[in-house]
Formats: sequence, structure tokens, C-alpha cells
Amino acid sequence: MGTPFSGKNGKVRIVNTDVADVLKWTWNQTSNNPSYASNSTAGHKKRVLGVKDGTGTIEFLRDSAAAQIINVGESVTLLLYEDGTKNHSVPAVIDSLSEAVDVDNGDLVRMTANFSQNGAPTLATYP
Repeated sequence: MGTPFSGKNGKVRIVNTDVADVLKWTWNQTSNNPSYASNSTAGHKKRVLGVKDGTGTIEFLRDSAAAQIINVGESVTLLLYEDGTKNHSVPAVIDSLSEAVDVDNGDLVRMTANFSQNGAPTLATYP
């Protein structure tokens, strides 16, 4: 049985550059797994393995001194680090990029990038 670990050292890299001040990232892997019923399924649905896909988000703080490395409509390879060393390499397209500015309470300016997987990922490996 393994040991759970913290995501406190998680990060996101594009090429050889860290995305500054990442607050959170998510990556949802999916498969469509089509179902069918036939005269040989005894009144039950069966499924076949389908096409794999994935989507995700990256939440980060806007850095006025750093170049924007996430741009809408770009094809990138995201290195999604779970901790300081283990990462998933995900080819992706940046679908949208939003910015949140809260004038009322002066919160830090937050950015959210939504991405879609663009091919087969390379998953982090564990012993």
C-alpha cells in the first residue's frame, strides 16, 4: 500500500518555462466507451473501449513582469507536476483564457486557462 502525498510542490511547465504562481491545475481524462445491447447481451448493456480524451484547467496569478506563456488557440505540451518530480506530459490546445480582476476588494488578479488534450499523454510513473 502506498503513501498519499501533498500537491504543495505541484507546478506547470510549458517547454522549459514554469507557469508563474500556479494556484491549482486539474486534468480530467475521459473515454466515450460506446454501449450496445443485442440478442446476446441478455437484456443488459455492454460496453466497448472507446476513444480517450481529456480536458483541464490551470489557475494562476497574473504576473505583470513575466511574459505571457499561455495564449489562447496555441498548441503546447503541458508538463503537469503533481509534486516536485513526477509529471504528466500532455499535448494540448489552449481553448480559453480568462482573467478575473476584483476592484471591490483588491484581490490578486487571477487567470484561468482551459485546455483540451491533443493526442496521447505520457503519464507519470510510480514504483
